[in-house]
Amino acid sequence: MTTRILILGGSRFQVPLIRRARERGLHVITCDYLPDNPGHKLADEYHNVSTTDREAVLALARRIGIDAVASMSSDPAMPALAYVANSLGLPGPRLEAIVRLTDKGAFRRLMAEAGLPVPWHRVVDAASAAASEIAAALPMEVARLVVKPVDSSGSRGVTVIDRLGGDLAGALRHAFEHSLARRAIVEEYIEGEQIHGDGYLQDGHLVYHYMGDHALFTGSGGSIPVSTRWPTSQGEAVLREVAAQVEAVVRASGFVDGPINIEARITPAGEVRLIEIGPRNAGGQIPILLERLTGFDFVRRVLDSALGIRSDVEPANMRRGVGAVYVLHSERDGLYAGIEVSDAIRDRIFLLETFSKAGDPVRRYAGSNTSLGVALLQFESLAESDCLMAGIASHLVPRIH
Repeated sequence: MTTRILILGGSRFQVPLIRRARERGLHVITCDYLPDNPGHKLADEYHNVSTTDREAVLALARRIGIDAVASMSSDPAMPALAYVANSLGLPGPRLEAIVRLTDKGAFRRLMAEAGLPVPWHRVVDAASAAASEIAAALPMEVARLVVKPVDSSGSRGVTVIDRLGGDLAGALRHAFEHSLARRAIVEEYIEGEQIHGDGYLQDGHLVYHYMGDHALFTGSGGSIPVSTRWPTSQGEAVLREVAAQVEAVVRASGFVDGPINIEARITPAGEVRLIEIGPRNAGGQIPILLERLTGFDFVRRVLDSALGIRSDVEPANMRRGVGAVYVLHSERDGLYAGIEVSDAIRDRIFLLETFSKAGDPVRRYAGSNTSLGVALLQFESLAESDCLMAGIASHLVPRIH
């Protein structure tokens, strides 16, 4: 009998998983609330059920009869995935562990439980939020704040403000608008250089990770990732500390097997401060890029895990290639008219995906939901990467009317 797998989400970022599942002869069922998502056309079945509605996804899984459940590159889908797997006795992470990692307030509590430094923060809900009370409670040493929904991803609803003169009330309203739970976290903004990458856990050990330098777009008032360049310029001591902190947090959470997405800041004093650990791969086709750069096949690992298949990772066999992901974006509102690609960088792009068609309305970049697409690049050397990425905005230029 053919194995039936339910894949939560049908966006471009789940397409590699859907394709691989079909190639392995599985009966693939997809679900989300966007019937035009490209992954659904590749599946054997599609059902219009939101991946954030745990009970509806569980009811669907019971009705259609599934043998496995999986997703990729989607924070919002992970609680439903765990809920279904736990309820039906299928391979998958524990729901409590997923909630502790994906809820930003719970994550800060988890860091404290693991004995790690935690920035000053407050979690508030829309019904009781009082900007004046939060401002009054701020320690004097906190100069900047970041305000985020506790339960969104892709930098949606994020605002960075100064302690003095910043519109905290407006930042809270913006965060609540992007939160299903109508809750936000206000926390100290950690100054420093940001690094970012994907890793893989086995028995609570970070058996694979490849970290890059994160560049951020701040033009819309937030702190939004716009590119990552691998490998990071940080030294081995920093990377060892990142790995140690990540392992401390995941073990405290109970999420000890599977892919993770890591974001951390390195302060001017050289201290490592974790920003986020997502119990899933990054979006933006980063798993595909990292497979090309290192040989680590995230898609196979995610699929094997959903099917209950385990194979040990051998990090010694991994390459450390040079590459980057760049988020195509606009710095102003308008109408999309295409992307201009310079001759200097054309041969270094191995994947260029655009999310808009000519004439579509475009919004100023304010999170992943307003991006225009993504470019994956591979370079022959660090020197070439340094040269081309320094001027990347002039090599990949959106035409906006």
